[in-house]
Amino acid sequence: MHAENLAELNSPHGASTFTSATPLPTGKRGPVARRRFQKGCFHKEADGRMYSLYYADRQSSDGTMATKRVRHFLGTLTSMSERAARREHDRIMQDVNRRRGSVAPAYRGQTFTDAVNLWRQAIAPNLSPATVRARESGLKLHVLPRFGASAPHTMDVQQLQQFATDLRKRVSRKTVINLLSSVFAVLDYAGRCGIRVPTVGFKDLELGSEQTVIVPFFTREQATQIINTAKEPYKTLFAVAWSTGLRAGELLALTYDDLDFNRRTIRVNKSADDRTREVRQPKTKNSIASLPMPSALEPVLRNFLKHYYKPNPKGTLFTNRQGTRSMKRESLVQFVLKPILGRLNIPAKRVGLHAFRHGLATELAESCVPFSVLQQQLRHADVKTTLRIYAHAIPASQREAMEHISIGTEIPIGTANGN
Repeated sequence: MHAENLAELNSPHGASTFTSATPLPTGKRGPVARRRFQKGCFHKEADGRMYSLYYADRQSSDGTMATKRVRHFLGTLTSMSERAARREHDRIMQDVNRRRGSVAPAYRGQTFTDAVNLWRQAIAPNLSPATVRARESGLKLHVLPRFGASAPHTMDVQQLQQFATDLRKRVSRKTVINLLSSVFAVLDYAGRCGIRVPTVGFKDLELGSEQTVIVPFFTREQATQIINTAKEPYKTLFAVAWSTGLRAGELLALTYDDLDFNRRTIRVNKSADDRTREVRQPKTKNSIASLPMPSALEPVLRNFLKHYYKPNPKGTLFTNRQGTRSMKRESLVQFVLKPILGRLNIPAKRVGLHAFRHGLATELAESCVPFSVLQQQLRHADVKTTLRIYAHAIPASQREAMEHISIGTEIPIGTANGN
């Protein structure tokens, strides 16, 4: 702040107010253009009094907005240290700039867009294509239009909370979580690269209550009908999907060597990308496992290998008609699974291969299988995920308990259900 401004601020007449439309006498400084961002000025007087000096917007009596020079008393050196006073000055300036809609200018080459580009170059190549596509879509559609030109360190709790609140008006809570996860991933790497970033996480934000989402799943009877109706190789593919609960990518990446008939296990250690069909590591480290091969599934697999399996260099079990590549999930659902559902009069809305996985989880839950077994079969890192997403069932123990305390009610004669 210039010396003449300080002199005016320290004058006994107090702070002055001006607007750009006010004519100024000749020889005096004209109105200063409104700053997008201001650092203010920390001022300490000889007697130990400390002030924060800055510009703020104030509404005049006629309703117009004017820029006012403000002199805010912070304290004296006898009541607080200079370091504490400077921290308070910084806090005040953050609040002033926030109310003015101003953000701190980014250092050269250190906008959030620059941080995203760093993440794209160093981190994205190590992630699965599906994960990168999902994050890129969210970044381009929602995040970069909002924060692209911002300095990463200005993306504090208030900025991200408002971002999340605005998003909840248009997208689901899960989508908001996914978008924030992308933001935090970029900020985390930027911080490790030496860029100044805020300390903020999910614990600092309020995202509202979680909405219950009805997830499509097949019952055991429906899965049996689907498997019996399908022709090979889809009959075996659907049987494996129901009997193991594999994700679609894991199912389509299975190879001949993953089947161990001696130990009766099926190894899961890779996944095929939905779009490119490129085979990579599965979703998480917990996804890698050897799952039991049910006795009912063993003869189905042996028959498939003997009569329908098409040998190929990678040993992929379920290939396209030419036997050159793995099947494409989208085509499998659209042209094989859904026509079968139509013939069986099974609802097909939002149904995919994942309905077998959800159905298996529901069947296991209804059979009162211990949650640890259910978690192990579905290979979730956290049992809460298993319970929250896959527990479509009302366990038999819960039904039995409610039967014991239910009260019988007599139906009066003459009612719809009476005699």
